[in-house]
Order: sequence, then C-alpha cells, then structure tokens
Amino acid sequence: MTRTEVVDVAPVSEKGQVTIPKEVRVTLGLKPGDRLAFVSTGSGILLKKAKTKKLSEILSKQKPIGMPSLAFQRRSRAEWNSR
Repeated sequence: MTRTEVVDVAPVSEKGQVTIPKEVRVTLGLKPGDRLAFVSTGSGILLKKAKTKKLSEILSKQKPIGMPSLAFQRRSRAEWNSR
C-alpha cells in the first residue's frame, strides 16, 4: 500500500466514528485498544499508529516499589510539596 493509493472508503457515523478497514488495520498492526495519531499534511490527514503505550503495558514492565502503595503516595506527595 502506498501513501497515494486509496485503499477503502468508510462512512462516518452520527457519533463521528469510522470503522478502519481490515487491510489498514493489518498494515498498521492495529489491535483493540491501540491509539491512532491524525497528522495534518497540508493536503489531507495522515493516519498513523501512535507510539504511546497503554498504561498497563508501561506498569507491567516496572519493578515493584517495595512498599505499600499508600506509603509510596504519601512519600511522593511530601517530596513534591517540599520543592
């Protein structure tokens, strides 16, 4: 698929929603929950897979904080307020 090729046409619903054609989803590697970026090109809009990750993906790769979450929140808040 090239950038100038029209792959498919989809209607916009009353809520402003569009179903992304399967060929586009496959080409972009889109999965449910992925985010899209709409980039203005001057002559139109380019649809790209956003590079941001889901919070659950980011947190799943983090090491445990080593203390109860409430204690961590209080410590973080105290550090922030002392600035």
